[in-house]
Amino acid sequence: MGRKKFDQELYNKSDPLSNGIMVRWLDLNGYKHIESKEDYKVDIVCMKDGIPAYFETEIKYSWVRQWPNDWMEIRIPYRKKKIIDKWVRDGSKGPLTFIIFRSDCKQAWFIDGLSVKNSKVDTLNTKYTTHEKFYHIDVNDANLINMEKPYDITEEFINVKYPS
Repeated sequence: MGRKKFDQELYNKSDPLSNGIMVRWLDLNGYKHIESKEDYKVDIVCMKDGIPAYFETEIKYSWVRQWPNDWMEIRIPYRKKKIIDKWVRDGSKGPLTFIIFRSDCKQAWFIDGLSVKNSKVDTLNTKYTTHEKFYHIDVNDANLINMEKPYDITEEFINVKYPS
């Protein structure tokens, strides 16, 4: 069993990019006190209507154009379990959201932390590893958001998952 070796160069490229785009989106959608400092916890902590919100971002470089119809699930590395465990241990004081960006960052999947926590965990063989663990989230348990239109988010999505 293994994990892909940490690639510092890729991290230095993708983390500031995904966090920067997310911070802009959050600011345009009324979030306040947005912090995105590197502290080995979630990527972004902020507030919306007095409620804390937590965001973990990553870029899926294999997702190049529209989400393929035959990709029925979104996979999040199981190593993110430590973020979920800390969120649960701290009493889940606000929503935890995993953001999976398309390679050009023009679209992103928003996945509620509870959906990730409660999803199936299974191993996969990747081009980098064998038997690496991933959370397998059904696409129906996620929301695909157009990141180029900050207000392109349905009222139902806002009311169900996030404070308005």
